[in-house]
Amino acid sequence: MTATATRNPERVDAAAPRPLRRRRSSRRLLLAVTLGVIGALLGAYAYRGAVAREGVVVMARSLPFGSVVQLSDLREIQLPLDSGLISVAWNDVGTVVGQLAATDLRAGQTVTPDAVMSNRVPAPGEAVVGLSVEAGRAPSATLAPRDEVLVVTGTGSPPTRATVVRAGDVDVSGRRTVDVLVPQADAEELALASVDDRVAIVLLGRG
Repeated sequence: MTATATRNPERVDAAAPRPLRRRRSSRRLLLAVTLGVIGALLGAYAYRGAVAREGVVVMARSLPFGSVVQLSDLREIQLPLDSGLISVAWNDVGTVVGQLAATDLRAGQTVTPDAVMSNRVPAPGEAVVGLSVEAGRAPSATLAPRDEVLVVTGTGSPPTRATVVRAGDVDVSGRRTVDVLVPQADAEELALASVDDRVAIVLLGRG
């Protein structure tokens, strides 16, 4: 009796699903690559948003109060969009050029909308008076343009409310000159009080 070889049909059937496993592996790999690309794109978008910047106006040189602002006095710097600083955008630099410095503008400082003005000081009905005061009759703290002060003359008249235009440095004699903006009706009295050395300056709260 001759033995004949027979094939096991179960083994053939068991080998059939192998191509399916390869297809599943390929799909998983494709999905992983796709998710990786999406993640990279989202990360790049978030990074760009985090470092988004805008051009703002900065003083290229110092200008004293009342000077006409020229384009050459300004330059552009880039600041983050979320810097929180109130400043004039470089696209709006035209709103600054030709205006007057509303205070002493220092080189390197960002320009805010209220740093410039269109009208010269003093306006009609106003006057600028230079007051010479000695140490102890004015605050030791720095007086800045647009600070609100009271000028006391010691004559029994009520104090005069004034706005600082410019404050000079203390000289060798210990005195300093403070230019203040006052109603024109009060200018003569304050000037005479300054000549007689009867002036004291009180700094009011800064809002």
